[in-house]
Amino acid sequence: MRASLPVTVELRSNLAWDLPKVNADATQIYQLVVNLVTNARDAIGPRAGVIEVQLEAIDAGDQILGLKPGRYARLTVSDDGCGMDRETQQRIFDPFFTTKPAGKGTGLGLSIVNSVVTSLGGVVNVYSEPGKGTKFHNYFPLTKEGAIDRAPARPAAVRGRGERLMYIDDEEPLVFLASYTLKQLGYEVSGYTEAPGALDEFRARPQDFDAVITDAAMPGMSGYDVARELHAIRPDVPIIMVSGYVRPEDEELARQAGARAMILKPNNVQDLGAAIARLLNERAPH
Repeated sequence: MRASLPVTVELRSNLAWDLPKVNADATQIYQLVVNLVTNARDAIGPRAGVIEVQLEAIDAGDQILGLKPGRYARLTVSDDGCGMDRETQQRIFDPFFTTKPAGKGTGLGLSIVNSVVTSLGGVVNVYSEPGKGTKFHNYFPLTKEGAIDRAPARPAAVRGRGERLMYIDDEEPLVFLASYTLKQLGYEVSGYTEAPGALDEFRARPQDFDAVITDAAMPGMSGYDVARELHAIRPDVPIIMVSGYVRPEDEELARQAGARAMILKPNNVQDLGAAIARLLNERAPH
């Protein structure tokens, strides 16, 4: 995350390494941290500030809203930015709610954070005041005593054979993560954080890409618009859309725009690799 922060923002970490285990997907936790640190960066704005990431084990009692008494791992991301009033705090986890100017945010980042934590049986508590910064406390239940040290092995992700992919997402850390993992699977990846620039590149050399993966909700130009433009340039290019909030009508809109698959964020490399392999296989001559 340091590479995505301006030099005026200090990133501090205070991580306890001897914690009990939790059951979680590493990719989901990565996306959770990316979204929270990015949100903190935006709350600080152009001035100097501090973001702190803290990881610890705690004993939770009835005093923590939404938690049963017991031991938890707590991941806290705090900032000394602009803070939020109570009315804003009540809406921050609503999909598509954002306090950012038009074209500067999609309102899905904190919705994804809440989705990740609750899917793991935890809760997110927020403490904030205008002008006094914000703290996001993410509580994860520990594995039960006697639980296995490792989750059951997943099937290995399908590997590529050097196919060339374009990956589009407005969050630079997510582009970095996706590009890294897909390269590990054997693909060549070109990552873009701005949809218009990606389209210009595709328009200049449309046959150089075997498939395109695009985020659905991006400021300025949505993934649906991107898919329509790509389809108009080259109707046969396989397009995968990813989104943190998928309704049946969203899947239909994606299909109408030319996308052949839609994956719910936060996705893991197995799901994404399988979707890419399936679409490339469908396109390949038999």
